[in-house]
Amino acid sequence: MSEPKDFPIIGKDALKREVKDLSVVSWWGVDRKEIEWYPTIDHDKCAGCGLCFVTCGRRVFDFDKQLSKPVVKYKYNCLVGCQTCANLCPTNAIAFPDVSIMKKLVAKNNVVKKSFEIIAPIIGCEDNLSSKETESDFNK
Repeated sequence: MSEPKDFPIIGKDALKREVKDLSVVSWWGVDRKEIEWYPTIDHDKCAGCGLCFVTCGRRVFDFDKQLSKPVVKYKYNCLVGCQTCANLCPTNAIAFPDVSIMKKLVAKNNVVKKSFEIIAPIIGCEDNLSSKETESDFNK
């Protein structure tokens, strides 16, 4: 996998930090653009405070000056599973797909097993874990 320094710069965040195109980074071996996990904004509810724009370090949002509201600009930069912007939104204007979609993706792609393989040396369990120990019950 490429190092983040190799990814194209797509702009700067609200704090003027360079932001990379993270859509090219796979998620547990799955092409990020195949995962429909990103926020949507209900502009009728949105107060235009910009909290999502300012707090998202992955530059998912931009600010539309004509609307005077944030917009989702780089949806595939959203960290898979993250909902911080929705949790912080004071008017509940931000929504994500149902989390069951993510749980099915975790099960389908053996993410629990892959995660155990990464942490096994940390937890002192370097022997192969059984399938039963690394199975996900998200599809049940």
